[in-house]
Amino acid sequence: MKIGNLIVKDGVLLAPLAGVSNRPFRVLSIKAGAAFTYTEMISSEGIIRNQDRTKEMMHFKSDEQPLGIQLFGSDPKVMEQAAAITVKEFNPDLIDINFGCPVKKVVNKNGGSAILKDLQLTEDIIKGTVAGAGDTPVTIKIRTGWDEAHPVFEQVGEIAQKAGAKAISLHARSRAKGFSGEADWNSIRLLKQAVDIAVIGNGDIKTPQDVIRMKEETGCDGVMIGRAAMGNPFIFSQINHYLKTGELLENPTMREKIGMARLHAGLMKEQFGEERGAKMMRRYLGWYIKGFRGASELRPMLFEVNTIHDIDQVFDDYLNDRLGILPHEIFDPDKKIN
Repeated sequence: MKIGNLIVKDGVLLAPLAGVSNRPFRVLSIKAGAAFTYTEMISSEGIIRNQDRTKEMMHFKSDEQPLGIQLFGSDPKVMEQAAAITVKEFNPDLIDINFGCPVKKVVNKNGGSAILKDLQLTEDIIKGTVAGAGDTPVTIKIRTGWDEAHPVFEQVGEIAQKAGAKAISLHARSRAKGFSGEADWNSIRLLKQAVDIAVIGNGDIKTPQDVIRMKEETGCDGVMIGRAAMGNPFIFSQINHYLKTGELLENPTMREKIGMARLHAGLMKEQFGEERGAKMMRRYLGWYIKGFRGASELRPMLFEVNTIHDIDQVFDDYLNDRLGILPHEIFDPDKKIN
């Protein structure tokens, strides 16, 4: 898939996920076979104000690439400045604009999917960001519209193409639908027919078969997944294996998921420190243990961990008490995802 001067290999892209797609999560995803990763959405205001926490979220290393930094904001001039700073200080493979976030605290500030209600503002923001980014490709991520009564994805696609964007990711639901109901893949097909730049489909990709089905039904150039990867980086290797061979790999076992969770926790410690890393890891742990026997008892213990050592101890006790598995017998996830 060609995005401006960037070539993205075959496979599936990891969606930008607020509060989720930090460096440890991106590293695991690339290691497992993701074709591309994105940062969490970054405030353009935070960038031009040189806020430390904002800049911390933008740092990345080569083992997370190819990577896009996703920006959000409602002021075209601020977005232009933020894009220029982003390219100069961080040099990502591309800059993505968030026009899709449905969260109230974002849309209440006229950010994310709220901008889809004002197509002139949408155009101005894209033009400003493209000007600030220079030679770095700019892409956008959108919803079908603010609500079901006002689908604007085809208009936005045409606007984006004329304004200089090099690709569009479409989550095939309106802002009003949130994550409920089924994604309308037909909207991805219609968008692909409306523009010449790359279209990336997003919404309800849960299995390797879904990837093939979305491409066949919509003609999209790429596929992006978000929620299906949370607590399950294995999905990228499963998809890649299926695309190459047509064979389905078995789903990861409980031991494999725990091994992956421990690897993830170690990366969180490396990035954020022992205590902060453990507390940030709590939400991911809930995803990893989904479907475990005794998960209702295990989950509260994992949500109270304060150190990475605490996480190891909870899992050791669980495995030993439940299955008689000793710590040294835990599965090495590196063998599964490479």
